[in-house]
This record gives sequence, structure tokens and C-alpha cells, in this order.
Amino acid sequence: MKRAWVLALLGVIFIAVADCGADFSNVAALFQLGTGGRPLGMGGGFLALADDENAAFYNPAGLGWIERIGVTSLLARQFEAVTYGTLGLTLPYFGVTVLQIDSGWITNADDGFHYVSQGGVIASGFSIGPLGVGVRWKLYRVREPYTAEGWALDPAILMVTDIVRVGFLVENLYSQAITFEGGHTEEWETGMRVGAAMTLRPSEEVRWNAIFEASGLFSTNPSVAGGFEAWVGGLAARVGYDGFGATFGLTVQFANFQVDWAYATRLDLAAGHRISLTFRF
Repeated sequence: MKRAWVLALLGVIFIAVADCGADFSNVAALFQLGTGGRPLGMGGGFLALADDENAAFYNPAGLGWIERIGVTSLLARQFEAVTYGTLGLTLPYFGVTVLQIDSGWITNADDGFHYVSQGGVIASGFSIGPLGVGVRWKLYRVREPYTAEGWALDPAILMVTDIVRVGFLVENLYSQAITFEGGHTEEWETGMRVGAAMTLRPSEEVRWNAIFEASGLFSTNPSVAGGFEAWVGGLAARVGYDGFGATFGLTVQFANFQVDWAYATRLDLAAGHRISLTFRF
């Protein structure tokens, strides 16, 4: 039963046979898995909020408001086989994120296979008054059981006021097609993300954030996400919807550390826990 679930899971995320094509949602699904326990706990709709290290992945225009250096990581493991992890470094105006999904060795009736795909994001952004602009460059590659590689460029905008934030990002505006061994190519599908966030501060120690995001606009795979979080000092709780199901999360901050936990009932990695750790200098 576990083997069947793993094979079904991998079929959603990637192509399991070399030299075969698939639609965009399969080819580039690695970037749809997200980074950071905090955004994932709110449904992944972090485009308009983008107020911490995760801005480097979700909206590079938010990097213009980052004031500290941060290192963040995330780990998720499903079915004792599939491992998904991310690692990011964020500075004012600049951020780098790496992602990897590894299936482990999956056996089938004939033989077996091992799938590994990786992604990299280099992002930069700055702000002028209430307006932030940024761009992220995404590199996608497959290492096993075949090879493939391609990249795409995404420009972004973020408008910030004391209460309302609005974000825009054009996915894959300029790209190099993903090229598989054997010469088959898959184009990145262009789409738009639009998000809005509202922040309220009833008191100095209390903060509420509500977010909504529509993604894949003008593409073949549109979706919506939303969420809410409440902070009291260094503690936070959140709930959301990521287009697949409900999400939940908690945060604990102490000294320079932040630990984020998220639980998501998602199709791509199934229901499971995500843990991320952030250290700020």
C-alpha cells in the first residue's frame, strides 16, 4: 500500500520515465510546493504579505523592506520515502533559495527508480516609498532517473501601506524551455499572481494578518489561496486554504531563532507536517 501511494504521489509531481513530456503543472511542480512553515500554514498565499525571509521565494519585491540577514530551512518527509527540503539565505535587497525533492529508491514490478529534482531561486528587490519592485530567477533541473534543465524569470511588485498590502507577480515572463535528455522540450507557462493582505495591530504585542491570493491567472491552472494568522508577542497561530485543502500552523520565536510548524492536507505531498527553522543575525 505504501508503495502504491508513493508511486501515485510521484506521478503528480514529476514524469517518472525518461524522455517523456508532461504538462507544465507536472514539469515545474517543484516550485509549487513552497518554502517556509509560516507561509504554508496560511495556505501559501504569501505574495502580498512577504514581510520576512520567505519574500525571496514568494515575492522578491518584499526584499526592499528586509533589514536583517536570515537563514531559513524547511523539511518535509512522506511515506518514509519522499523527502522535500529547502534552504534559503536572505539579506536586505537579495535572497537565494535552493529546493530539492528526493524519492528515495522506489521499486516496481520490473525494477525500480530513484527520482531527484532540484530548484534554485535568486531574487533581488528594492523599495521606493510604499512601492517595491523585484525579480526572481528560477533554475529547474532533474538529476535522476533522467536529466532536464530550464530557467525562468519572474518580475514582481509590492505596494505597502500601514494596513493594506497588494502584490503582483508575473510567472515565467521570460524563460528558457526545460530541455530533457533526448531533445524533448517543455515550455514554462506564463501566468499571473495577484494577492492582497491586511494587517491590524490592536496593541503593541498583538498583530493580525489576513491574506488572499489568486494564482495561475491567464493560464490553464488557476487557483486561489487564503489564510489568517494571529501573533501575541513571539507566539503565533494560523489557518488557511492552499487550493487543495485546509492548512494550519504555529510559530515560536526566541532570541534570534524562529520555529514554524505547518500541517497541510495537500494532494502533492499528501497530508503531513512541515517544520522550518529560521536564524536571524
